[in-house]
Amino acid sequence: SEWADVSNWSKGALPTSSVKVVIDGTFTNEPSISSTDAVAQSVTIASGNTLTIDETSSLTVSGDFTNTGTVTLNSTENDFSSLIVTGTATGDITYNRYVNAYDTNPDGGGWDFVCSPVTMSIADFITANSDNIKVLGDDYAFASYDNAAGQWNLYATDTSTGSFTTGQGYAMATNAGDGATVTFTGAMKTADQSIDIIN
Repeated sequence: SEWADVSNWSKGALPTSSVKVVIDGTFTNEPSISSTDAVAQSVTIASGNTLTIDETSSLTVSGDFTNTGTVTLNSTENDFSSLIVTGTATGDITYNRYVNAYDTNPDGGGWDFVCSPVTMSIADFITANSDNIKVLGDDYAFASYDNAAGQWNLYATDTSTGSFTTGQGYAMATNAGDGATVTFTGAMKTADQSIDIIN
């Protein structure tokens, strides 16, 4: 399954930044990028096929990225995978993002600050991750910061509306003893993103 193994490629060589990669077929093992920084000119993943990028790896696509299959990026407490597309990106990706546990110290200070890597609504995020996000009374341990009011606003367990603001960080904590991954699924951004900074 390893991307970096030349014997896994139809041309008997690893893709370079000038090679178009097409993952379309029936494989004993679906491709996986592990412990390497992979490159390609373009990448197409067909329906029924998968591509996985592990937490110590990256994929940089100098052209277009087209996915009608399943693309998964993983992370751990210390390592985070990367997918960079210079051209256009079509299709959803899934990023399994490690988030600290709420109870990593007696004061509940195990919060992580996370920016969504995809276009996704808050309601869909909560639905996908309600088993992993810590619940604090009537709220999730998931909050945005209100600069004008100078306070964190927790998302309530009974209503969660709106979508992630591109480029904005959110505080969150999980309920697992050693932390857990939360899942972001949606279309990825390929252009530079900007957000106003309020002093």
